[in-house]
Amino acid sequence: MATPSPHTRIEKEQAARFVTCLRHALVSGELSQRQLAERMGITIGSFAKYLRGEVPPLRVATHIQAALARELGVTLDALVSFYMHGEYATAVTVEAVESWIRSESGQADLPRLMESLSDAGQRWLAGVKAPVALLESAAVEPEVEPEPEPYTWPIEEIRDAQLSDKFRERLGLTDEVLKRLATTGEFDEDLVEAFSIACNYELDAVRDAFEKRQPITL
Repeated sequence: MATPSPHTRIEKEQAARFVTCLRHALVSGELSQRQLAERMGITIGSFAKYLRGEVPPLRVATHIQAALARELGVTLDALVSFYMHGEYATAVTVEAVESWIRSESGQADLPRLMESLSDAGQRWLAGVKAPVALLESAAVEPEVEPEPEPYTWPIEEIRDAQLSDKFRERLGLTDEVLKRLATTGEFDEDLVEAFSIACNYELDAVRDAFEKRQPITL
């Protein structure tokens, strides 16, 4: 018995969407019309009628639509939703998936489904490991040594010595040199000698005090 052609506006819209799905399957699968017809389990003559929009999709056998859904990579429910509303269903319940897996189509696609689940699991693990690695690297931060307290004792000693600016300059005890000693601890033997002369300390005592960043106690 021949399948009746669409005669209502809704059936014509659904038939047009059916044609869209068939063309999509041909292009995405790089298939000929005969190859897709064989995969859907129909004759090339029936396929030609479908492609001309002469058959309402909801009057086509379920196993044929299930085969087309498989070629498109969607569920049968999603395909029927497209025929009826122009959009693929996005909400899939666990019960619907279980029912599909138990069906003949689901059993046939089970190896592909398991392979897809495995790939999805690997992508999920990779997505989880990346944030964990970032958290671990952020948790183990390198220790940063605190900056030393300013070593102000040499500056205070020079101030208390009440040296003239000219004499300090001749000795090399400039504000810049003393500031560098106070902040970074940088000094050389010339500074040790100049400071010992200006403040009347032994060279070894001055050197030891600068190294330990401590005052000289008499």
